[in-house]
Amino acid sequence: MSRNETRTNRFDVVVASYGEPCCLAENLTDLLTDAMHWSDSSNLDFHIAFAQACRHYLHELNNQQTNERRLP
Repeated sequence: MSRNETRTNRFDVVVASYGEPCCLAENLTDLLTDAMHWSDSSNLDFHIAFAQACRHYLHELNNQQTNERRLP
Protein backbone atom coordinates (compact mmCIF):
# COMPACT_ATOMS: atom_id res chain seq x y z
CA MET A 1 0.00 0.00 0.00
CA SER A 2 1.39 3.41 -0.95
CA ARG A 3 1.73 6.25 1.54
CA ASN A 4 -1.05 8.14 -0.23
CA GLU A 5 -3.35 5.12 0.03
CA THR A 6 -2.57 5.03 3.75
CA ARG A 7 -3.45 8.73 4.02
CA THR A 8 -6.69 8.11 2.12
CA ASN A 9 -7.68 5.20 4.34
CA ARG A 10 -6.90 7.21 7.49
CA PHE A 11 -9.11 10.07 6.31
CA ASP A 12 -11.91 7.67 5.32
CA VAL A 13 -12.29 6.91 9.02
CA VAL A 14 -12.30 10.59 9.98
CA VAL A 15 -14.82 11.79 7.39
CA ALA A 16 -17.13 8.80 7.86
CA SER A 17 -17.19 9.28 11.63
CA TYR A 18 -17.84 13.02 11.34
CA GLY A 19 -21.50 12.49 10.50
CA GLU A 20 -23.67 10.02 8.67
CA PRO A 21 -21.66 7.42 6.70
CA CYS A 22 -23.99 7.92 3.72
CA CYS A 23 -23.25 11.64 3.43
CA LEU A 24 -19.51 11.88 2.89
CA ALA A 25 -19.62 15.14 0.89
CA GLU A 26 -21.70 16.79 3.62
CA ASN A 27 -19.38 15.38 6.30
CA LEU A 28 -16.36 16.80 4.49
CA THR A 29 -18.02 20.21 4.20
CA ASP A 30 -18.91 20.18 7.91
CA LEU A 31 -15.39 19.10 8.84
CA LEU A 32 -13.83 21.92 6.83
CA THR A 33 -16.32 24.47 8.17
CA ASP A 34 -15.57 23.44 11.74
CA ALA A 35 -11.85 23.61 10.97
CA MET A 36 -12.37 27.23 9.89
CA HIS A 37 -14.18 28.04 13.14
CA TRP A 38 -11.48 26.23 15.12
CA SER A 39 -8.77 28.18 13.29
CA ASP A 40 -10.49 31.47 14.13
CA SER A 41 -10.74 30.59 17.82
CA SER A 42 -7.10 29.42 17.83
CA ASN A 43 -5.85 32.56 16.07
CA LEU A 44 -4.64 30.55 13.09
CA ASP A 45 -5.17 31.45 9.45
CA PHE A 46 -7.16 28.61 7.86
CA HIS A 47 -6.51 29.84 4.32
CA ILE A 48 -2.74 29.83 4.80
CA ALA A 49 -2.94 26.31 6.25
CA PHE A 50 -5.17 25.24 3.33
CA ALA A 51 -2.71 26.69 0.79
CA GLN A 52 0.12 24.81 2.52
CA ALA A 53 -1.97 21.63 2.47
CA CYS A 54 -2.49 22.08 -1.29
CA ARG A 55 1.27 22.35 -1.80
CA HIS A 56 1.84 19.23 0.33
CA TYR A 57 -0.84 17.35 -1.64
CA LEU A 58 0.79 18.20 -4.98
CA HIS A 59 4.21 17.23 -3.66
CA GLU A 60 2.90 13.90 -2.32
CA LEU A 61 0.99 13.22 -5.52
CA ASN A 62 4.07 13.94 -7.63
CA ASN A 63 6.20 11.70 -5.40
CA GLN A 64 3.72 8.85 -5.82
CA GLN A 65 3.77 9.23 -9.60
CA THR A 66 7.57 9.28 -9.57
CA ASN A 67 7.66 6.15 -7.43
CA GLU A 68 5.18 4.38 -9.72
CA ARG A 69 7.37 5.12 -12.72
CA ARG A 70 10.30 3.48 -10.90
CA LEU A 71 8.47 0.22 -10.40
CA PRO A 72 9.82 -2.63 -12.54
